Amino acid sequence: MQTIYDLVGIGIGPFNLSLAALIAPQNKLNVKFCEAKKSFSWHPELMLDSAPMQTSFLKDLVTPVDPTNPYSFLNYLVKNDQFYPFLNTSRSVISRIEFQKYLQWVSEELGDLLSFNSPVKSVEYVDNVFKVTKENGFYFAKNLCVASGPKKNIPDVAKPFLGKNVFHAKSEELQHLDLENKRVIIVGGGQTGIEIFRNILKKKWGKAKSISLVSGRENLLPLDEGPFTNEIFTPNFVSNFHGIEQKKKDKFTQRLLLASDGNTPSYLQELYNELYMDKYYHNEFCPYSILPMRWMISMNKNSEYYNVGINNKLNDSVEEYEADIVILSTGFTSELPSFLAPIKDMLVLDSHGRPKVKLDYELETKFDDNKIFVMNYSRHGHGIADPQTSLMSWRSSVIANSLIGEELFKNSNDNSFIQYFN
Repeated sequence: MQTIYDLVGIGIGPFNLSLAALIAPQNKLNVKFCEAKKSFSWHPELMLDSAPMQTSFLKDLVTPVDPTNPYSFLNYLVKNDQFYPFLNTSRSVISRIEFQKYLQWVSEELGDLLSFNSPVKSVEYVDNVFKVTKENGFYFAKNLCVASGPKKNIPDVAKPFLGKNVFHAKSEELQHLDLENKRVIIVGGGQTGIEIFRNILKKKWGKAKSISLVSGRENLLPLDEGPFTNEIFTPNFVSNFHGIEQKKKDKFTQRLLLASDGNTPSYLQELYNELYMDKYYHNEFCPYSILPMRWMISMNKNSEYYNVGINNKLNDSVEEYEADIVILSTGFTSELPSFLAPIKDMLVLDSHGRPKVKLDYELETKFDDNKIFVMNYSRHGHGIADPQTSLMSWRSSVIANSLIGEELFKNSNDNSFIQYFN
């Protein structure tokens, strides 16, 4: 007889891994999580030198809602004999390499709960359950949790040229670069863009001929890490924010962009210091330019290089740059995955075509008893914390409580010094 799971999670990144890590020790649900990749990895192409996390290591997969859980970062340190050396580093923020190693350890500890090398092809609704068809079989589930990752945002003018020399930053091409004597343009001045820029200056992929970092923002703007700003990354704020009128939510989210999408201030300081030392003392970096307030508007290719048209938004001029390599650090867009197409008519969308997501991260659907939860598809509904790791354990606890039908994890509102809501 075919097993019918209480939940099948689709996609095993940090978000669904957090849900699995919370559910596993409880032994209350029969669950399975599947992933297309052969083993756990988290943006492996972006594991650049000194790349930092932007949240505390205490905001791991489980600790904020279940601090005695065996899959905490602190337990990872203990199990790997790293606890005291880690304390001696005196850090509250760790590197992405460290975080990935922790996530890999958890995925290995969870064992058969996770099914890798299982790309999902479609989800259908059959006899009051979901049929999740994979490349190598299928699962039946009463409920789903979709966390399959966002879609790469590719500027239209670059789409015809995608390949080994024009690619999104989150691509395998970044791992196999040879930039020796190449002219490079990086499009995007967020954290990923400046990390790639800094590593190119340090000759990670050979000594480039030149680098241009193009950003639509007014400058290389820092992440707003202020303690009062960080109160919007709390369960109290997200729970109340979800209930306000949508137009107000959209405006608020846009105004607070730098609370989630800015650059790590310490990283910016380190980069500036290196530029200073090189300019006045070392003279080892290749020629470079940092170009804010600019937008890529055209792209053409001749036999030798790409010609990139850039609109300078400050003086309304059009500038042209030649490049051998164009790296698109242009972020991601949130779009429901294609494997949900067979049941798309059962989903409720808003006037912008975005999925309507309930407070407990369940999609609004026309199903009576079956639930589809989503992670990283509700920035418009739950606010700027949605794509971040900052509240992932809390969100997982909300979903777990909803599935189990009791408040197994405490996720009630915290006290706050900022009173957005009465």
